[in-house]
Amino acid sequence: VFVVGGGFAAAEESVFLTKYATHVTILMRKSEFSCAKAVAQPVYENEKITVLPNTEVVKVEGRDFLEKLTYKNNQNGKETTFKDTHGFGVFVFAGYEPATSFVKELNITDERGYIVTDRTQKTSIDGIYAAGDVCIKPLRQVVTAVGDAGLAATELEKYVAAMEKKTGIKPTFSQPEKPSPAKEEQAKKQDSSLFTSDMLSQLHTVFSKMEAPLVLKVYTKNDALSNELLSYLLELSRLTDKITLEEIKDEQRAPLVEIYKNGEYSGLAFHGVPGGHEFTSFILGLYNVSGPGQSVSEDVLTRIENIKTQTSLQILVSLSCTMCPDLVVAAQRIASLSPYVCTEIYDINHFPDLKDKYHVMSVPCMVVNEDKVSFGKKNMKEILDFIHK
Repeated sequence: VFVVGGGFAAAEESVFLTKYATHVTILMRKSEFSCAKAVAQPVYENEKITVLPNTEVVKVEGRDFLEKLTYKNNQNGKETTFKDTHGFGVFVFAGYEPATSFVKELNITDERGYIVTDRTQKTSIDGIYAAGDVCIKPLRQVVTAVGDAGLAATELEKYVAAMEKKTGIKPTFSQPEKPSPAKEEQAKKQDSSLFTSDMLSQLHTVFSKMEAPLVLKVYTKNDALSNELLSYLLELSRLTDKITLEEIKDEQRAPLVEIYKNGEYSGLAFHGVPGGHEFTSFILGLYNVSGPGQSVSEDVLTRIENIKTQTSLQILVSLSCTMCPDLVVAAQRIASLSPYVCTEIYDINHFPDLKDKYHVMSVPCMVVNEDKVSFGKKNMKEILDFIHK
């Protein structure tokens, strides 16, 4: 396997990978590791590790898996290509950038952007505490982040109590108004539905903005998943007169929902039940087809309008994936604006044949015209770049 990076993570993970790999090659952009010598020393002492300093990755290639890696020496420009038709691994440990730009002006971070705290998670400013991976720490794991948060919350509670005593100011809390019997009954009905009150509020907002009515063609068969999909969409259609359902019994295509507008297929479809993290992306898909839809920049719109050949986008997702919706929304928006593009979303848990066909190891996965495969989230520009690649 190859490891890309020259810092603490690259050094530490390279040693770890020797437990499973026959050999590890580190491609390091600089001449030396940027971490402490004590961390880098085990790398140099490990006979299963080769370190290539002043080296950068040029490109990786392969179809179903990695087959070729090209890297170059940034001092003399010499390129080297590694080939293995049986596949190999590339692990990128090129460092992290903490999301602390919103506190930059407070001067509580170090030169790399990590927040400086004391042992109680307090920053140099009274009343401001930090926890988790944004802090300077030797180990970044969930368990340490949770511990940081618990300590910070406890210390913050002490600080608030001390300030109340010092200033005499105490927070006031208003009691919520007791709902009328009619409202209580309505709340009970909402609780028994598939959607929470917050979801219902969002749905009503979106539905009120939709322009054209839509028909959802629901392909079902006699199984639990089809029944779940039909129940889900029936509940949704009851919330607005902009959505009409049409059930079609089809053993081969079920479970599937296609979106139609003015009697024509919009190019948007979902295979499975659009729940979990795909709930919002599905609703946005309806909004984008119905109109007016999400705003699109002029340059992106022009690129979409220039697509003149039939293009199929298959997006393979998991309902628990937090990165998948960004790709789904972007791909659906392109399809909603072009008669030549179809975007079909698949809950990969119900389509193992696609997982095997495209050798899917992670989601989101995008397949263009059942040929080109790409992994990871993308915006509209990046999708268009990949289509025309």
